[in-house]
Order: sequence, then structure tokens, then C-alpha cells
Amino acid sequence: MMAYQYGSDSALNAGREAKAGRFLRPALRRTNVLRAFGLSDLLAFTLCLCITMPLASPQHDDLQMLRHAGASLGLFGAVMLWLRSRGHYRARQGLANQIRPVLTASLLALLGAGTIHMMTGEPGLRIATLVLWGALPAMMMLLRFGTRAALEASGQWAQPVTLLTAAAQRAEQLSILERNADHGLNAATAVPLESLQHLDDAALARWLDALDDMPAFLAPDEATQGVANRIASMLSARGECFYYQPSIGRIPTQNIDLIDYPPADGFVFRIGDSLDRPLAQRAKRAFDLAASAFALLLLAPAMLAFAWAIRRDGGPALFVQPRVGKDGQTFGCLKFRTMWVDAEDKLASVLDQDPERAAQWNTYKKLDNDPRITGVGHWLRKFSLDELPQLINVFRGDMSLVGPRPMTLDQQADYGLSLSAYVRMRPGITGLWQVNGRNATSFAERARLDDWYARNWSLWRDAVILVRTVREIVIPSGR
Repeated sequence: MMAYQYGSDSALNAGREAKAGRFLRPALRRTNVLRAFGLSDLLAFTLCLCITMPLASPQHDDLQMLRHAGASLGLFGAVMLWLRSRGHYRARQGLANQIRPVLTASLLALLGAGTIHMMTGEPGLRIATLVLWGALPAMMMLLRFGTRAALEASGQWAQPVTLLTAAAQRAEQLSILERNADHGLNAATAVPLESLQHLDDAALARWLDALDDMPAFLAPDEATQGVANRIASMLSARGECFYYQPSIGRIPTQNIDLIDYPPADGFVFRIGDSLDRPLAQRAKRAFDLAASAFALLLLAPAMLAFAWAIRRDGGPALFVQPRVGKDGQTFGCLKFRTMWVDAEDKLASVLDQDPERAAQWNTYKKLDNDPRITGVGHWLRKFSLDELPQLINVFRGDMSLVGPRPMTLDQQADYGLSLSAYVRMRPGITGLWQVNGRNATSFAERARLDDWYARNWSLWRDAVILVRTVREIVIPSGR
């Protein structure tokens, strides 16, 4: 993250300092930067079209091939317009957020192309059309990745912003921007909103003038909501681009409908239940059944080998622990045993004798160099192989492949208000906690991630988590 300065005691002085340091701020290149992605998409389409044209039936003459290319180009123009309406060429976005709209647009274009060929009676072009729109999403994302890498290497991707937030939220908001650097926003300056509350509109407007070409990133709390709304109103009236992160607490963002009231009366958010999707829930369960059955058959030899290695120390191969499942029901969560048989006695001894490790246990419910873990257990845990027997739990319906972390019975009180959201889902073998630092996250942070997942569930999010889990196993980011 770039160096930042926090607002001085005087808001006007902070504005003057920001203006005096204007030479430190790179000029906005939003249009050119985002135009690069449009050009990369056009190049991706051109490459796919050139590659797939030879697949067309040989009996088609040049005029028919030209019509095919023209129709495909027209459909791709519609794809780009639709993607632009989703913000793809108007605002920086993380690559992970771009995949779903690109796939959706390509599928719609494929349906459109199929309709055109049915109407024009050119079945010989079906293979070329299918390959074109099937390969296009992968080519687009590949070139977007390359474009993004080139922009990062040239220093043009990161867009500096002025972070305007409550003083108490300063560190948290800077951390949020840093964790989400994939979206290209970088806090170059941080100013407390409290220092702007006493300014009248004229003084506040002069202070905003000092920001020059650096967009504002507003992240108020309840106490600073008023001044943040004043700033947002002024920036909007000027036609300036800015970012606004509202303080909405635990309100889910997955299933929101925007209801526009008549002019000047504002709007209303309708907040729906992300879990109230019967078809999606059945699809999730069907995938769990099929995937767990296939994985158990595929991994059976390896699991038998692990069980044999574990039993060599004289204890059982499996460890069964009561966990809290859907609707608060208790189930036996299966794992390969990775601890010594007298593990709890070893833990109690360490916590009694070492205050620092006791503090670590109280925060993370984990210990570095845990004395309870066997030699084989360390290796199994390193690659998350100790959790393979949970595939049996998934097949039986106790768990899901993706879900909240299975909580122990004594952790229910620690989840607080999040418990009601947690018990509405089957716990998962993997989840948000697995791809956000794992053991490096505190218990409170893991509970927060579980709560957010349950309130914002979707099949697409499950797919993303599964992909990120594979990456986390291969290239661990937090242990």
C-alpha cells in the first residue's frame, strides 16, 4: 500500500496539505486504463473468430462466411455493451468478479447465434459458432489477466483515493482496501470525517476543491453519516466520480433489489433471503452427493493408506467429534486422527504452564507447534488431508462441501447473534475461513466470515470458494 497521511487537527489545513502535495498524486487515467480492457476483449474475439473460421463447413462461400463473421461481430458488440452496463469498462474490478458476467454474456450470445443460424438455415456453421462462443470467455479472461499484469507493471492499475472515514475506523478501512487491492483502489491520503463536520457548505466545498483529481472514498460510521452524505451530495452535483461504502452492519448484499421511488423521493432496498432458493438448494445437495461419491471412490486407496499410517501409533484411525449441524442438530464429524490419544491432557498442561500460549489459544483456538499433534498428523494437516473422511459426512447429508466451519458444542455461545444464521446451513468441509487465512485468522474473524457466508450464499460463491480452496491447498497463504 502507498504511504498515506492522516488528517491534521484542522480540516482546512488538511485540504491545503493535500493541495500542496498534488505533485505526489498521479493523474487519473481511468478512461485509458479501462479502455485497455475493451481493446483486450476485442482482440480476444478477433483471435477466437480467426481460429474458428476454418472449422466452418468447406461448402460455404465467402459471402456466407462474411455474413457469419458480421453476425458474430454484431453479437459481440452486444456482449460488450452488456458488460459495460455491468461496469466492466467504467470501473476497476477484481478479476474474480468479472468471470461470471463474462460467462453469462457469452452464453446469451451463443443462444443468440444459434437462433440466427436456425432462422438463416446455415447448419454448417454450428461447430464454428459453438467453439467461438465456448472459447471466448477463456480467451477474454486470459487477455484481461495479461492486460491487468501489464497495467500493474507500468504502475497504472492502482488508483489513488482519499479515504474519508471515521477516526475509529481508520485502521480497519485501510486494511480493507489493502486486502481488496485486486479492485485497484489505493488509499493515498486518509482524513477523519469528524474533522469536517463543523465546516459549512462553502468551506466544505473549498476543502473538496483541494482534492483535485483524486476521487474520494467515503466510509462513514453512524456518527459521521451526516457529513458523508453532504460530501456525497456535493460530489454528485459536480459530476465527480467517488466511492461510497455505507455502514450497513450485517445486512446481506447478495439478494438485494433496488426500488426506485418517484424523483427526489429516493430509493428503497428490498433485502431478500439468500437461502430461500429451493431449486438452488436442491442443486447444491445434488452436487454434494455426486462429488462426494466420486471423491470417495477415487481417494479410497489413499485414505486406506493414511488410516494404516495413523494406526501405527496404537490409536484409532478416525476421530469422531460432536459438532453443531443444520437446525442446531448434533452430528459426529469425522476426521483422520492427527492428535495423540492423551491430547487434551497435553493441552491442559501447556496452557497451565505457558501464559503466552494460553493467550494464543484464547484468541485463535489454535496453537503453533501444537504438542497434541502426531508426526503423521502434522503432514496430514499441512495439506488438509485429515478432513477427507468428512466426505462421508457430506454423502450422508450431515455436511456440505462448502459451508460454515463445523463448530464444536462449546463454541455456540461464542457465535452470539451469528448462531441463528449459522444453523440454517449444513457446515462445510471448506468455506470462507479456509480461503481467507485459515489458522492465521482469529476465532472472531472466522465466526464473522461464517455469518457473512450464510447471509450471502449463492451457488456461484460456492464454486469460487471450491476453486480458491484448491489453490490454498497447493499454495497455502495462512497456517
